Amino acid sequence: MDAIDALLDAITALKAQHKQLEQQLEPLLEALNTAMATGRLDPSFSHNDWAFAHSSGRLSYEFPAAVQQIEQQLKTAKDRAIQQGSATEKRGKPFWTIRPPKTQPLPF
Repeated sequence: MDAIDALLDAITALKAQHKQLEQQLEPLLEALNTAMATGRLDPSFSHNDWAFAHSSGRLSYEFPAAVQQIEQQLKTAKDRAIQQGSATEKRGKPFWTIRPPKTQPLPF
């Protein structure tokens, strides 16, 4: 059990560090966005052999009510197929979800 405890301790420590690094990185990336928006940086460049490329974000759409209604009808039909057993079940690649403990609310 000690090996599993050590493994879990190492994983949770790295996940906590990862979260902390992401939080530190966020304002720096915002500064990069500002530098690009003001023309001081190109959307694609290299620095110390690291390649930087700006992505404008994943494209998504807001559909009109008629399309949303058809989408809801399709969802209902899919749910019905699952309930009736006519839909074939398949699984994706296995993965772990690792979350930090929830912070306790501060007593005020």
